[in-house]
Amino acid sequence: MSYYNYNTMFPPGQATDRVRGSKMPAEGPQLTTVEEAFTSENWIIRIYKVKDLDNFGRDHASAVAFDKGSKKRKAAKRKGARVLRTE
Repeated sequence: MSYYNYNTMFPPGQATDRVRGSKMPAEGPQLTTVEEAFTSENWIIRIYKVKDLDNFGRDHASAVAFDKGSKKRKAAKRKGARVLRTE
């Protein structure tokens, strides 16, 4: 959780953990169960709160996926044997 929104402070691809000397990924972690309530100016104090329950009875991960607009699709089942194309 300490790396949440950390990559937004730097230009793309240049976020670095100075203590460990390693580069951070371009996209940081996504929070599904908690949300950021307060972050101090120097990011020394960070407070998170547990998200409220969803009105539709979905778990937190499903509700966040719906809010983002991403849809999980089931893989279509293929009938018959797989054939390698030679064309």
